[in-house]
Order: sequence, then C-alpha cells, then structure tokens
Amino acid sequence: MKVLFAVPRSYNPKQMYREYPLGVGFLGTILKQEGHEVHIFDQNAEGANDDLLLNEVAAFQPAIVGFSVITPNYPVARQQMRALKLQCPDIHLIAGGIHASMFPEDLIADGADAVVLGEGESVITELVVCLKEGRDPSHISGLVFRHRTGELVKTAGWSQTSALDDLPFVDRRLYNLPRYTHHSMLASRGCPHHCAFCCNYTGTIRNDGVAIRFHERVIDEMQHLRDAFGAREIFFADDIFLLRKPDIHQFCRSCTARSLGVRWIGQLRADRVDRAIATAMGEAGCQRIYFGIESGSEAILQRARKGMTKDQIRRGVRAAIDSGLRAKTGWIYGLPGSLAEQYESIEFMLELRPHEISIHQLIPFPGTVYYNEPARFGIRIANPKAFESFCYGGLDGDIRFDYLSHQELVTLLEDTTSALEAAGYVNSDRADANSEFIYTTPLSRNSMNVFQPKPRAVAA
Repeated sequence: MKVLFAVPRSYNPKQMYREYPLGVGFLGTILKQEGHEVHIFDQNAEGANDDLLLNEVAAFQPAIVGFSVITPNYPVARQQMRALKLQCPDIHLIAGGIHASMFPEDLIADGADAVVLGEGESVITELVVCLKEGRDPSHISGLVFRHRTGELVKTAGWSQTSALDDLPFVDRRLYNLPRYTHHSMLASRGCPHHCAFCCNYTGTIRNDGVAIRFHERVIDEMQHLRDAFGAREIFFADDIFLLRKPDIHQFCRSCTARSLGVRWIGQLRADRVDRAIATAMGEAGCQRIYFGIESGSEAILQRARKGMTKDQIRRGVRAAIDSGLRAKTGWIYGLPGSLAEQYESIEFMLELRPHEISIHQLIPFPGTVYYNEPARFGIRIANPKAFESFCYGGLDGDIRFDYLSHQELVTLLEDTTSALEAAGYVNSDRADANSEFIYTTPLSRNSMNVFQPKPRAVAA
C-alpha cells in the first residue's frame, strides 16, 4: 500500500529550527521493509501553506495518511484531517503521538479512523494490514477506532513498547534531506524524572519507563549516517542523552576510539555533568550541551519538582564551559512563584554566562499537573481545549497567571533583554556566525539554530 506520514506545522508561526521527525521515520522504515511504499511530509520543513499537504496527497495518492500529533500542532492537524476527509473520503486516516494518545476521542471526531495509544512500532504493520483488508482491528492493543457500525471502540491497554536496539536504523531517504541542516537520532527514549512543567515521553507515550540503546549500536548508526549520508553533525533528540553516567562514559570511549569525525549535540541535566563527563564528551566530538535550567529561583525550582539545586546547576554548566563545550540553556518564565522570584533568573543567567539562552513562557501542557489542576497553582486557562494557545514562542491571552500579570511578564522579558544586551548577548533575530553569546525570548521573531555555524574569518 501507499502510506503517507504527515507531520503538521506548529500552530505558532514563529520560525523554529528544523529536526526531521524520527517517530514517523521509524514507522515508515518498518512499513518500507514490509514492502509498502512510504512518503513522509514534514510541513515544518516544506512550508506553512496547508495546501502543500493536499497537493502531496493528490500527487502520491496514498491509501493511508498517518498524522503525528503533538499539542502545538494539533490545531493544524485537526484542520488538515477534516480537509482530507472532504477531499478524499476513501483515504484511511490514522493518528498517533503524545496529543493523540491523550485525546483519542477528539482525533476520531476530527476524522481519524484509528488512533494509536503509545508507541506505534509494534502495531503499525498489523494496523495497515487490517485497513488494507477491511478487517476489524479490535485484536490490536492500545487502539481507538470507529467500528463500521459507527461505534467507538477502545481496545485494552496501550501498544507494546519497543526495545530500541530491536528497531531498524531510520531510513533517512524517506525525508527530504536537503531541507535539513543536520542529522538527528536517538540514544534513549523517556525520562525518569517528573518535573511538574514537562509532559515527557515516559508516562505519556512509553508505559514502562525508559529505554536505553547499547552504546556501540548508537555509534554504529552515527557511522552509518557519516558513510551513507555524509553526516558531519548529529543532534541527539533524547530527553536526557543516554541517561546514566556509566553509559555516557562507555559511549565516549568507544566514539573516541573510532575517530568518527562527527560533531554532535546532547541534551542533559546539569546534575549529570561533571568535569570528567564533559571532557570525555568533548573528546568524543560533542559540540554543545543543552541544559534545562528553568529558573534562577531555588524556591521555584523546588515547587516545579526540578530535582536540582542551583549549586548543582552551577557545577554542571561550569564543567561544560571549562571543558570547551558550548553551553545552551533553556529557561521558563511563569513557573509558579512571585514576581521577585521570577527576576532571580536574570542574575543567575549573568552568573552562569552560558553561550546560549533560550527563554520561554510556561505552557501548562496537557499531561502535566499544571493542566490537570491549574487553579491549585494560580494558573488560569480560559479554555482547556483552545490548543491554539499551547505553543512555545508566544504570549497568549488564553493562559494567565494569578502571580504574574501579562504586563509584568512582558516587562520581565524586556528587563531580561536589557540585562543580556548589556552583558554582550545578541538577540537571535540579529545573531550571525560570529555571535558567541546569543539569546532568544518570546519577543524574538526567530529561534536559534541547533548547530551554530563555524565563525567566518574576519578580515584584518
């Protein structure tokens, strides 16, 4: 069968950096190995015009279109699914992803014939066969679908989680690779922590904790990307790169021994990084570590269940910088706390002096306690189903905080901008390859690139 996987753009029009979507890449690779013809349409790379998907469907003529749905792209996915059902009523629509797993009935109402709850690798082949042959898929676990009688059926449990080392390497030929600046891959799935603001993979998609790949298998894929696709830069999309210090050390030793000549980025908690880890990562080709700092207030960090102190953050960020790695940091304004506590982040940013600072407004995403019990934390969500408001990068009126007014938030961002500019940071809207210290806020038009280009030579 012809199967098209669609990844709708985020509802927020702010320009973001591009990562090719690994989730649908795994599914597409599995189906391709079974003899199906597969295309992937990533609207984040192809362009904002929603007609592009309809044009792709008209040209490819798929029998099945599978939508990858997260909360920030759900408003777009909903409109696209409804448009497809009107234009091509015979096409089977399926949906998966974090948002679809939490709101399967909504996706069915939007036109999906079936919604996969949890990971899709273990069920995608059988689901496609059932749709192809018109068979009842009620024997497939973790599925919500509309029976031919019109009845809504929800099968028991969630789909079986996958052992990452049992999955094939994602076939990157499924992507429109010229649209991306670098390659991406996974060394692990899930996160063992329970930060109040984070709707992470574990507990939402993966129902049995975390999965970690064997480090040699990870390096084999890096080498494959280098040799088959000329990869020189790789972004690891793990919530926490390889999760455990011993695994990171083993990976770095093997990676250094193989002399891959590939640069890469890892996302890590600061309490996972010490001088030995940072040095080993640098020797293994790491270019940058992305730390989620969130706040400079000890009280806010504790309330948000971050599980780290400012001293631990200091040590981790300093270890990375002292080892020659580029440190990118993420911050959240609007976590429950007083205005004075919010302002503590500015001082902490200046103290840490990371190379990159990315500031977001708190979004009480579905799946978090802030969404489920907002009043308990002084958060007001005018309409919990108005998901147009649930996008990073903007300041939306549907989400309000009792402890921080909209004007106070804007002023906080403006004061942060002034302080960072005075300290030598450059806004992402004006940054170029020679900018060493960069910041972005919801007031910026553009996000930062994942890979900072090498500085250009400056004429004498």
